[in-house]
Amino acid sequence: MAALDPQAHIAMLERELQWAHLTIEKRGAIPEEMRAGIGRHVFGCDICQDVCPWNRKAPATKLEEFQPRAEMVNPALDWLAEISAEEFRNTFRGTPVSRAKRAGLRRNAVVAMGNSGEKQFLPLLKKLATDEDESVAESATRAIREIE
Repeated sequence: MAALDPQAHIAMLERELQWAHLTIEKRGAIPEEMRAGIGRHVFGCDICQDVCPWNRKAPATKLEEFQPRAEMVNPALDWLAEISAEEFRNTFRGTPVSRAKRAGLRRNAVVAMGNSGEKQFLPLLKKLATDEDESVAESATRAIREIE
């Protein structure tokens, strides 16, 4: 395996530019210039896991406790954007998603809606543009501009 060239891969390695950081650890608004690159990712990504040469040798597990919950594979963006505090706690307690916090997950869903370009999200985005959470409201306003 060849060593990474730090100059060629600096953007990939900088924590602040990684999808995982932006969608999990970042609080507040996601910088506008980084929103499009996130696509429809609402919580991290597994690209690093997919391309890691060490993972090619790792066996896939068949243990049930490591399998994804069916309802959490591509969850509805509108559901995530409007998830209540109680539903967030009940759904994500004890999972890595709780690291993003409810506000972060809602913000991420709104950014993903904008990136989708789907006009069906406009009524909800217009409602969320007045949300009490500033990062959700600001993200919704930008998402509306992306779609319209």
